[in-house]
Amino acid sequence: MKSLTLKCLLIILLTALITAFITCYFCKKKDIVDVPGGTRSDDICMDYDSIQPPTLTADLVKSMITKYDDTQLNNIQTATVNSVPNDARAIWFDLETLKKFIYHIEHNANKNHAESKGKKLGVRIYYAAYPKNSEMSVFAQSQTDSTFTFNPDYQFKHTLVMVPTISGRSGEEFDFNPLDVSTYNGFVNMDPKNKYAFINSNYSILTIGAGAEDVTASGSTPSINVRNHGVLTPPDSVTGLGF
Repeated sequence: MKSLTLKCLLIILLTALITAFITCYFCKKKDIVDVPGGTRSDDICMDYDSIQPPTLTADLVKSMITKYDDTQLNNIQTATVNSVPNDARAIWFDLETLKKFIYHIEHNANKNHAESKGKKLGVRIYYAAYPKNSEMSVFAQSQTDSTFTFNPDYQFKHTLVMVPTISGRSGEEFDFNPLDVSTYNGFVNMDPKNKYAFINSNYSILTIGAGAEDVTASGSTPSINVRNHGVLTPPDSVTGLGF
């Protein structure tokens, strides 16, 4: 009887050890990040099972997309000045692209924990449009990432650019560069001498948008954590669009 009890205890202990190993292996501690409720966690790999997933009814989604197609998109495509025939109406990102983008925001903010402590991180999405191809070719030459590419079919088309944000003392949300600690109070609050110096330079930002690759630090030139990698429809296939 004692032998059987001992075997049961050993089996329970072995099961607990295996479970702990699997948990640690697949959800390794990486960074301290802000989580719902304002608490802090020791890892980026987190469990949101207790958080209700955000949803909208399909009829509301359909109504909103149709309203855009019938108004803003129609006006863009039929305008008497600066019209964009067959403008893009959707943009697609693979899930890994989005996860990597979010990870690098949190990871770099954690590396500068003294400056980001207690501040809320976020993402601001800008409406944008591609410049003409001759201008885009010039921009491509100045990118710090040698794999940067652009699709000439995207000329003038609508797109999105996502820029990381960090909260201020009064709750404002400031655009910033997680890779550059001097921006942790927001670009607009930088030293006046440097405030907008990055705008007309090769200063790279960590962002996300359509048609380019990841941008990373290169040499002594700081890079902003910006991502611009996605697929526009049109001109790409409409297959898969539900609305």
